[in-house]
Amino acid sequence: MSQTPQNLPKRTRLLVKDIIFQERYLLTHTQVDIMAYIINAITWAVKVGAFFPITNKKFHEDLPQISEKTLEEGLRVLKAMELIEVQMITVPSWNNAYVRGICVLPKGLEYNGTYSQIEEKEIIDNLTKQMSAKDQEIEELKKKLESIDAVDAPQTPEKTDENQEEKEAKIIEEAKEKDDGMNYDDLGFTELRKTVTKEFGATSEPICNGVKGWLKETTFYINSYNKLTLQSPTGQVVQLKNPIEIGNFWRYIDKNRHQIGKVIDFTKELTLEELNHRYLKMEIVLNEKKIRVHEIKKVKNGVQVSIKNSDNGNIAMLSRDGETIVFGLEECERVLLGLRG
Repeated sequence: MSQTPQNLPKRTRLLVKDIIFQERYLLTHTQVDIMAYIINAITWAVKVGAFFPITNKKFHEDLPQISEKTLEEGLRVLKAMELIEVQMITVPSWNNAYVRGICVLPKGLEYNGTYSQIEEKEIIDNLTKQMSAKDQEIEELKKKLESIDAVDAPQTPEKTDENQEEKEAKIIEEAKEKDDGMNYDDLGFTELRKTVTKEFGATSEPICNGVKGWLKETTFYINSYNKLTLQSPTGQVVQLKNPIEIGNFWRYIDKNRHQIGKVIDFTKELTLEELNHRYLKMEIVLNEKKIRVHEIKKVKNGVQVSIKNSDNGNIAMLSRDGETIVFGLEECERVLLGLRG
C-alpha cells in the first residue's frame, strides 16, 4: 500500500502576497493565499518532473483557515486562469503514493514571492538609538519636572470674556466626545489584553501611538498572528518579541484605556484643541501619585493644566513654587509626555 511520508516541512510561517498579481487576475484574498502557498512550496516540495505533490492534509495543516471546499474551488479558479496545472501523480520517493500534483505555469511564475525586510533586531536597535539620542533633552526635562507640583485650583476663576469661556468649554467638550469610544473600563487586565488583541487583530487597525518608552510617533498593531507589532516613525514594521517590552506596553494601555483606538497625528499644528484631544484623561505621575489630566485651558501668554485626583476627585493645577505654571503649547506637550504614568 502506498503512503505519504511523515517528514514534511513544518507549517509555513510566511506567505508573501503579490498585490499587483492579485489585482491583475482579480483574485480573492483566499485565492491569493493559496497561490502564495503554492509559490512558497516550490522551494521545499518534492519534484516529480514539472509537478510537485501537496496533499489535502498538508494544505489543511498549513492553511487551517481555508476549508477543503474553499481550497478545491480556489485550485479550480487558479487552474482555469492557467496559472497552475493540477493532476494526479505517482511519487516514487513516497513509496509510489498516488496524490495530487501541482505545476506552476508560466503566467503563475510571474508571481513575486520574494520578501525583503530589515532584521527585527536591527529595527528595534535603531529605535533604541533614536531614543538614546534624546537622552540630553530628557535629562534637562527631568530637572524641570522635579520642580513641578500641584496647587489647588482657584475657586473663583479670573474674570474673562464670556465668549472666550464658551469657546474654551466647547473645545474641551469636543475633545471629550472624540475620546468616547468603546468602554474598556470594566475589564480586568487579562480580559482587556485578550479583548484588544481579538478586536484589533480582526481589523488590522492601529491600537494607538504615543506610548511611554517609545518615540511618540511609534504606532502599535496586532498582526495576523495575533502578536503585538509596531510601526516605527520611518515606516518599518516589526513584531515585538521581548517580554519586557510587551509587558510594558500592556501595562501602559491598562493605565490609559482611553487611548485604545486613538492614533494621534503628530504632524498636525499644535493648538489648544489638539492638546486636549491628545492628552485629556491621560494618566501622569506627580510626587509618586497617579493623577489624570483634567483640562488644558488657555490663559494670557499660554496654557495651564488642571489635573484630577482619581481617588478623591480633587482638582488641582500644575505648579512650581506654589504658582500655577503657564506653559507654551510645545512646552506643555513635552512636560505631559515626560510625566506619563
